[in-house]
Amino acid sequence: MKNYEKESFIKNLLLFFGLLEVMLMLLFVELYRTNKEQYNKALLSKMQLCSYSMECKEFVFDIVTQENKALNTLYENQDAYAFFYIPQSQKYCIKILYPQTQLQYDKIKIRQGLWIEFMVVSLILLLLAIFMTLYTLRPIRKALLLNDEFIKDILHDFNTPITSILINLDMLKEESQSDTIERLLRSVDTILLLQNNLKSFLHNSKSQKSDINIHKLLTNRIEYIQNIYPNITFEFHSEAPLSYPTNEELLTRIIDNLLSNAAKYNHARGKVITTITHHRITIEDTGKGIENIQKATQRYYKEQGRGVGLGLHIVDKLTQELHIKFSIQSTLGVGTKVVLEFQNV
Repeated sequence: MKNYEKESFIKNLLLFFGLLEVMLMLLFVELYRTNKEQYNKALLSKMQLCSYSMECKEFVFDIVTQENKALNTLYENQDAYAFFYIPQSQKYCIKILYPQTQLQYDKIKIRQGLWIEFMVVSLILLLLAIFMTLYTLRPIRKALLLNDEFIKDILHDFNTPITSILINLDMLKEESQSDTIERLLRSVDTILLLQNNLKSFLHNSKSQKSDINIHKLLTNRIEYIQNIYPNITFEFHSEAPLSYPTNEELLTRIIDNLLSNAAKYNHARGKVITTITHHRITIEDTGKGIENIQKATQRYYKEQGRGVGLGLHIVDKLTQELHIKFSIQSTLGVGTKVVLEFQNV
């Protein structure tokens, strides 16, 4: 299940289950009130029966003056008690008291019983909510899966013509050295980079980690991107060795996108400066800058006419998967600085 599918599933589940739980809580509050009323009625009836024999051990009996006390009515303070009529006596009545300790014990038993029932019903509702959420999301997941499979098939079909173009260009390059052939080769490299971006966008497999020499990886990727953008100057500074256990393929996609963006949206004869420190990679350019940094990582968002608006979205998605902290600083007309921090990897 992809991240956006997980997010949709969790949100729908919480909404559906939350509504059911609210209704269930209201139901059990009313059920507790009803059980308490029934308990009080049963307790009063038992007191009334015991008022005839005065031999019930759980109650405390006393003779008190009547003084306008309401008879056959249950009072509850800390104890529960009621007053009952004594035959042939207008002045006195029987007071029957149910001790506080026993009263609290009975109430706790009522609450415990209801609480167990509430937990059992909540578990049933949770399972029902999971089933209903999966059922309602099934058509959407099916449509997304068909869309992904369609794109994967197209990407696979691209391999044959791209390979054919590369072979023919290499043959032409051997026959004659031409700037046109070099430009065509760089264009094919750009197509391959876009193809890799789409593969990363569709990526749904678990990350396989290994110790990566990031200095070596950056050197290779800068050389690769520099071939596509020969008019941009690339500088590389390594202030400290950097090696982390992470997924090399996904990290390569991250670096390629950042270097490609830094070159693509740069000024003519601009610079891309890459720096490695103890836990950080910084890629800084002298380009056009980003106007709306908050939207920069949104899917398909772009401020220039070039590109498809997936580069920074893919970077944001993959850095989250690899637990790399990703941040952007930019000034219009001056340039953009992106930082990758590896402390949490």
